[in-house]
Amino acid sequence: MVVEMKKYLQVFSGGFSNLEVDIDKLKEKLLKIMAIKKIDGIIIGWNENRELYRELKDFLKSYGTKLYFWFPVFSELSHYKEFNKVLDYTGKKIENFSFQEGENFEFYCPNAIKNIENVKNIFDEKFSDYEIDGVFLDKIRYPAFSNGGKAVFSCFCPVCVEKMKKRGIDVEKLKEYIDKTFENQGNNPLEIQSYKDFKYEFQNKEMNQYFQFKNDSITEKINELINFFKNKGLEVGLDTYASDISYLFGQDIIRLSEKADFIKPMYYRKTYAPAGIPFEIQTYGELYNKKVGEFLLNIIGEKDLKDNIGKEQMIKEIKYLTENLKNICVGIDFNKKENIALSDAEYIKEVFDILEEGNSEGIVLSWDLMSIPEEHLDIFLKREEKCQ
Repeated sequence: MVVEMKKYLQVFSGGFSNLEVDIDKLKEKLLKIMAIKKIDGIIIGWNENRELYRELKDFLKSYGTKLYFWFPVFSELSHYKEFNKVLDYTGKKIENFSFQEGENFEFYCPNAIKNIENVKNIFDEKFSDYEIDGVFLDKIRYPAFSNGGKAVFSCFCPVCVEKMKKRGIDVEKLKEYIDKTFENQGNNPLEIQSYKDFKYEFQNKEMNQYFQFKNDSITEKINELINFFKNKGLEVGLDTYASDISYLFGQDIIRLSEKADFIKPMYYRKTYAPAGIPFEIQTYGELYNKKVGEFLLNIIGEKDLKDNIGKEQMIKEIKYLTENLKNICVGIDFNKKENIALSDAEYIKEVFDILEEGNSEGIVLSWDLMSIPEEHLDIFLKREEKCQ
């Protein structure tokens, strides 16, 4: 049976204190789109503006379109409360990464009880009376290569170290091994042995245990938050990295999908900022050497490109997601931002070909509707998205 893909639109309304979206201009853009397309949901955040959500909710009622509050979990929330930040394996705080106001990728430890309680309390105090159908949880991971330095090797705060030791991880051996990876001038300093079902296996015992620990930590805490929000009658969507690299940063997409209402893996192949596939490959190379990115892509299955995944590899991954998981709505970088998001018309057309061939259940036009060129929107509006 041929059915239409689910379609979501994502809007960045600004940081918590800086409103960047004009509600009238947003509604004008939505009117144009929704006169032609059935839109399943609007994901918007994370500016603190109750009136914006009330007005938008009223506007969407006649369309049967759901409204989701875009909520960063392990970053950005220090605007409201003090959090315990992650520490790298040398015990140092990581550097922030910022490319737009209101977003700094600072990252908090998921295992600190205080941090999880802060997340819940901030929502209860600031956003629980918003007129929304659900929440969309972002920044649900550890730092990535794009945070620079040794940030990817976190968290080694006292809480995490104690938890690792209880799981039988020799933390000192692990630290020594990580140190040695920086002396390795080859193309596989992490000694990745195999890759299957979006999960990596490493030759080194401590590295295997460490990456499993990271993924278990994120899954456990995000499941706790999913229960928290569902008990309030809210649906929960999750923002993850592209499924081929998400495991490296604590996101086991298969396990995360078990409780979430939908997941948006960010297949950003034209983005040079955190979550952009070419940017993460580039910054992995900056951490070690230029050969490592090509090796990583090769073990994933990409045989032609050295700095990104191509059309055939993405089709293969989307097919796997569709056949094995439910409610996967692929995030595509539709917007255009100078030096950051470099999508063009040909890329947008190719993406639809990929999603149709991969039988994708859904698509999220990411990550800011107000920055999507009219040319890209026109391609979307004229296209009949189908899946089997």
